[in-house]
Amino acid sequence: MSLAESRIPAAILAGGGPDDVLAAAAGVPCKALVPVEGRPLIEYVVEALRGAETVGEIIAVEGPGKSLSGGIGPDLGVPIFGAGGERLIDTFTAAAEACPGSERVLIATVDLPLLTSEAVDGFVRSCQETQEGLSYPIVQAEAFDRAFPGRGKTVVPLREGRFTGGNLAIVSRRFVLEGGPAIARTFERRKSTVRLAWMFGIGFLAKLLTGNLTIEELERRGGELVGTTVTAVPVPWPEIGFDVDHMEDLELASRFLRERLAQS
Repeated sequence: MSLAESRIPAAILAGGGPDDVLAAAAGVPCKALVPVEGRPLIEYVVEALRGAETVGEIIAVEGPGKSLSGGIGPDLGVPIFGAGGERLIDTFTAAAEACPGSERVLIATVDLPLLTSEAVDGFVRSCQETQEGLSYPIVQAEAFDRAFPGRGKTVVPLREGRFTGGNLAIVSRRFVLEGGPAIARTFERRKSTVRLAWMFGIGFLAKLLTGNLTIEELERRGGELVGTTVTAVPVPWPEIGFDVDHMEDLELASRFLRERLAQS
């Protein structure tokens, strides 16, 4: 198999419109175009994916309102596909349908201005030996706090340590097209420990609150709920977990980007 054939296609989730809090504050059509240090958020994600050795084709998926394609500059160099609806599952489905030549697709949210090619490659390579329907990165909370002091995150206490969720995933096309709504429900609840726990059950909640839940139990129960095999992949790259949801996140991202530039 050639290098090109072994690379995984990547889809950037760039749905949403001008009603997004950050988009409205910045006066742009969608979150993907919110500027950070003079560049739109989506450019940082495209740059990180384009520099990754494990990534092949890169696409972006926008909502039915065409907020991204209506405002993006011509030099991004990424095909833009439209989702059939506003729900997250519509975006997942559009991504899977746009990559018919690969059984697995790397999913990235559009709000990762600190994402690096190294982190992308590290996550993808960590999943190369698995064929799960869903592989999801988890970052050790202490490592995240050390890298990005002042940026709070939802933390899940497990027996192996305290972890926060990442914003990449590898999904199988078959699972998305056949059982995608379950992925969407889980993905939408990923930032709320309590909502996830109640969805998983009372026993799960009790073990979670006492810090006795293991990664293996999390994977098994998650797989039962969504109808596929699930892997939670511990990763040492905290930038995978740094998404931008609030104005203070933008300010922190700008600071860390300036610091990164000064060190290069």
